[in-house]
Amino acid sequence: VYHIDQDGRQQGVILSEMSDFAYKESSVRWHSLRQLLYSPASTYAWESGGLPQSIEALTTDDVAEYHREFYNYSNLTLLLVGSYDAFPKPIFDVLDGLDVEIVASPPRLRRPMPPPRTKREKRRNDVAYASEKVHIGTMAFAWEGPPVEDVETYTALEMLIDFMSTDPASPLRRRFTNRPVPIAGDIQFDITDYFPSMIELSFTEVPLTSYMSHAAEAAVAATTRYRDASISASYPSPADAFGPIDLAKLHDDVSKLFASNYYRKQLASTLTYIVDHWLQENWSQFHSYLNKRTAALAASFSQYAMLDRGMFSLLRMLARDAVAYRLSPGSVDLPEPNFASRGRLFSVRNELLQKDCAYWKSLVQKWFIDSQAVHLAMIPDPKLGIQIEAERNLNQRSRIESMTPAALEKARLRAAEALELTKARIPPEILAALPPVPDISKVQSPAFCGHNIQLDSAAAMGSPFGIGRVLVVPNDIDAQFQISIPLGGLAEDLRPYLPLFTKLLKASSGLLIPCTVADVIRQTTSLPIVKPAGMPFAYLSSDQVDAALGKVHLSYDVCIGKYADRNSTGAWPHEVLTLYGSVKSSELLQGFTLVMLKLLFGDFGEDSILKAAVEHEKRLSRHRGTGASLLIDTFPWLRIPGPLDARTIASSRVSADSYSKHSTCEPVGRAVNLYFQLAFLSSVKKSLSMALNGDGLAATEASHVCTAITQIRTCLANCTDHSGLVHISLPQIADDSVARKIVDSIVDAWISCSHAWCDSMQLMAMPNSPYPSTVEYRVVNGTTTPPRKRRRTGTDGAPVLKSPFFALTSRPGSSNYVKLDSPLGIHMALANLQTSYLGVQIPISTPLSQTVDLTVPFETRLKSLPERDRFALQLLAHVLNRTGGLIKNAIRGRGYAYGVGVHTFYEEGYLAVYISHAVDPLKALAAFWEIIDMLQSEDKWNENVDEFQLNAARSIYLLRVYSDIVESLAPEDASAIFSGFTGLEQRLLWVRKHVEAITPADLRRAFNQYYVPFIKKSSTSALYIVATPLSVEEPGVDFVARLNDNPHGIKFKTMEMSALDPVVHI
Repeated sequence: VYHIDQDGRQQGVILSEMSDFAYKESSVRWHSLRQLLYSPASTYAWESGGLPQSIEALTTDDVAEYHREFYNYSNLTLLLVGSYDAFPKPIFDVLDGLDVEIVASPPRLRRPMPPPRTKREKRRNDVAYASEKVHIGTMAFAWEGPPVEDVETYTALEMLIDFMSTDPASPLRRRFTNRPVPIAGDIQFDITDYFPSMIELSFTEVPLTSYMSHAAEAAVAATTRYRDASISASYPSPADAFGPIDLAKLHDDVSKLFASNYYRKQLASTLTYIVDHWLQENWSQFHSYLNKRTAALAASFSQYAMLDRGMFSLLRMLARDAVAYRLSPGSVDLPEPNFASRGRLFSVRNELLQKDCAYWKSLVQKWFIDSQAVHLAMIPDPKLGIQIEAERNLNQRSRIESMTPAALEKARLRAAEALELTKARIPPEILAALPPVPDISKVQSPAFCGHNIQLDSAAAMGSPFGIGRVLVVPNDIDAQFQISIPLGGLAEDLRPYLPLFTKLLKASSGLLIPCTVADVIRQTTSLPIVKPAGMPFAYLSSDQVDAALGKVHLSYDVCIGKYADRNSTGAWPHEVLTLYGSVKSSELLQGFTLVMLKLLFGDFGEDSILKAAVEHEKRLSRHRGTGASLLIDTFPWLRIPGPLDARTIASSRVSADSYSKHSTCEPVGRAVNLYFQLAFLSSVKKSLSMALNGDGLAATEASHVCTAITQIRTCLANCTDHSGLVHISLPQIADDSVARKIVDSIVDAWISCSHAWCDSMQLMAMPNSPYPSTVEYRVVNGTTTPPRKRRRTGTDGAPVLKSPFFALTSRPGSSNYVKLDSPLGIHMALANLQTSYLGVQIPISTPLSQTVDLTVPFETRLKSLPERDRFALQLLAHVLNRTGGLIKNAIRGRGYAYGVGVHTFYEEGYLAVYISHAVDPLKALAAFWEIIDMLQSEDKWNENVDEFQLNAARSIYLLRVYSDIVESLAPEDASAIFSGFTGLEQRLLWVRKHVEAITPADLRRAFNQYYVPFIKKSSTSALYIVATPLSVEEPGVDFVARLNDNPHGIKFKTMEMSALDPVVHI
């Protein structure tokens, strides 16, 4: 939990976690709202994990006494959820063997939670939080909700909150976020099952810019084409949003949005508008949304109820009733818990759907208007983090100076003793009783069978697809589809537009359908297409398209790479665009056709592209500079060759003003990386917004953006690479002939629409590739290198694309990573961090994936176990990283950091170790190096890595593989196709045979080959990143010098994060 080490430093796992958590905007906001709403007598007014100052004051006796009071049999409720055929008698036989007096004793803890404050000294509070983003803050509100036992009201509020926070047509969305100049970036609206419940509404990314500039922007934007025509011109108007303009009071310090009660008045007027006007005027729209959401939730629940995800939800539902029995004032008189009070969830929802408009009006009136709200303003302070860190260093120095040598030695012994206690000691007789190999046959995998179809007919040869797969899963509810289209032939200067293109496909948009295929599409789908006389295209509004999608209950998504990769920022080993989703089996062809129509004929004009770019930039901005992003996004950005990569940093002196480099294009892995995408989206947003406001010079740049989106479509429509995948999952039985018909219908629909796209291009201006994106690295106090022009790439003649697609062959592995002559470390100091984040990554020198040779039978390839090294590396990661594992125990067990992870990304081609929430980054790194160094000794290896450790790793690995299959059978089957197998059946056999064959000698070989290079000075490509708070150095101590003072000769350099940001010109 917490201790002082022999150097006087504060350490501990809980301290490491809470030191960062306690100063994050979201946690500070949540804690501050509860303090305003609940009295100090309620535990809700306190932070459950403990604030750092509270953790420091705790003693061992305090923790032990708390554990004795609450963690005992008298306060325990056992919940069993599963598909039991009969009463689980063996489990209860074990329970009956416990001490009868303990089991039979009544619960001692029945402490009803005190109610929220009836009178509050403060209804509003302004709270500062550490952040470099000084231009945005947060406005938060909270209300006391109904008792959790009032299931009807609680459920009704859940439904109402879901609509108001999610649907774009919600008045809250239109008033605050979906407007020309938003006065909030996002809305977070939720109800929490406290006793009584708590309703929280937060408006994030509220602008802190000047009142004058913000009001001016609103006035200009209200007259542009960017304004949504479906929104009434008078609601909300700029004057309504920003108040009357008083020229005498305009100033440039803080926006009026943060003035006293100003934001509260905006919210109150919106809620009043909902009750007085909106609900009555838009009742059918609101009621339709509730119906759709209820149907979707019911379908999802019926599909996943007995899987891990569904059973966890059931456990939470039952656990809430168990906790209510102990803590809720409404349940204090019950003789026993009222289990399954939420079991009527769907019947209650159906009853609520019968309520009239007056009921929902009264709900808003009672709980949001008449009920007293608390109001919190979160204001960023860029100096707060530095102050906190400076105080921490000062306190640490005082402790060191005050501790005697005897006290320091006592602290050292106490820390060593605590470390020993964390090590697992299992008696030899128990180890001997464990089976040598886990019995995976006891893991129930879903029944399925697959049909593989080679798409080699003359008709299919005109499509991008080479393999069709139909998977039959009898226990499923809906059909699922996954369509992967090769991207290898896409021009490099178009690749940065791919993430933006995927966001456009998900956004609500209309359709421009060529009249030549209108009749066919009308017959295939439910779209109400009307061909206009004398016009080449028929237009459908976004409402009509959304209605058609709703009729088939279609849910879909799109990503770059195969399904499992999502929008991975790694090496992007699969160059495909993947559409995937679920739909009713009877509507499979219609559902797929609707998604395909959006891909080819979606109305992606300047307005739509700008909105998608703004939303995507917001999402990426929230992640940049956060703990996970520092490692996950920065490593590939530096590893993949580019203007500022790891090799360049290793050979030069790095600072924010020492680079002035540019590139005519970026490799795929960098083009979709967060660093490039943020700069790229900013440039896209600037060009489009200026063009929409009438800037003639920006119109050319905006035209390039639209042309790029058009050209991506042209490349997809003309692709005949014949290596893409059509994957269909069905709940009903299908033989080979039925499977062939299903796949052929999908391929025919694609060919028909893609030909229509190519024909329609003759009616439009033929797209040209935009000017190449010129990439420059920001220079401080230096000259800017002018953009370099290069030849355009055209699409005249609609070329047939042939791409170097890797879906059905071996992976490129780490072949595209830069090589380093020696380990390199990079240190970055950030003001928004309160603890440190560390990571080390090393490329895997050979592609760890099977090379498919179709001339060799699968059984023959399996006998040689060609991927022995890959699976040995995977199992070794589990040995070192599991609870009590050497690496995790050496760092977390000593309290140096909270999170430790060893990850093998074999398809991306690298091995990585990530350490998060580190209160002592130097000792965390030293502990990692110590373990790698120690395990090079044969004696130490045999002492710490044995057959028991290997068997435990086998169990964990295989159980996770099978659990993933149960949760997502269809995408896992498609992933097996990508890996060169005929289906999931072969992949499971391949994995199991390899895992069962791994020996301790294989683990030893994998360690020497892949882990020793982490500390090997020569001939290694280890890359370290250490991100710390801004003021991590002690007075008079150089932190980087301490990093460089290591026994392995690893050299660290300091660089500013801004040096990684490119400047992209469209």
